[in-house]
Amino acid sequence: MRILSAAPSNTEILYALGLEDKIVGTTSLCDYPEAATEKPNIGGWSEGVNYDKIDELEPDIILLSDQLQDEQASKLNEKYEVLQVSPESLEEVFESIEKIGTRFDRKNEASKIVSEMKEEIQEVNLKGKRIYCEEWMDPPMVSGNWIPGLIEVANGDYFIGEERSREFDLEKLKEFDPEYIFLNVCGAGENIDVKEVLKRPEWQEITAVKNRDVYVIDDALLNRPGPRLVEGLKKMEEKIL
Repeated sequence: MRILSAAPSNTEILYALGLEDKIVGTTSLCDYPEAATEKPNIGGWSEGVNYDKIDELEPDIILLSDQLQDEQASKLNEKYEVLQVSPESLEEVFESIEKIGTRFDRKNEASKIVSEMKEEIQEVNLKGKRIYCEEWMDPPMVSGNWIPGLIEVANGDYFIGEERSREFDLEKLKEFDPEYIFLNVCGAGENIDVKEVLKRPEWQEITAVKNRDVYVIDDALLNRPGPRLVEGLKKMEEKIL
């Protein structure tokens, strides 16, 4: 079985399942584990895809992720088997891991990963604190999808329910008044300056800003729907007093 993983989250899941030897290619964004960077890559994730390289790698199956890859899925389906997982909630993250595991005869391994994730998430205690996570800064967008469920299970109070990441009414955020703000900005890793939030004029009365409880978390730990979500959640817990 020759697997092409065209999304960082799926690459991480495949490695966690012990399928690294089956992976014949990844993307330029597949940077974890480090060994994944040594695989041939097909260029970008949602843009800059090298379709000639895909043909050269001769995959038996291609793994895609969310709707940003729908166009790729449509094109690749003409020639290859495509497995696309697009979780929009914490429960769907678990289901996607199980789905990938089942497809590659790693059902037991997938179940073990999911079980361990659930146990570790429940062990985290965010102490009922009001939390806002920012996925994009200009304009500000609140992190949705699996983040609300993740924080809720860990005894946190989140700004929105389980819905997609989106822009929001600032007055609603002020009313919610988060005690902690976490910046998991797409594609930025940890290269974000919290001052960008601390100096926003209209945010000065928000408790997290007044107390300077604004922190950066590597976006790969929270924005990729895979096993390392637990690590991202624990990073939050470390900052909660």
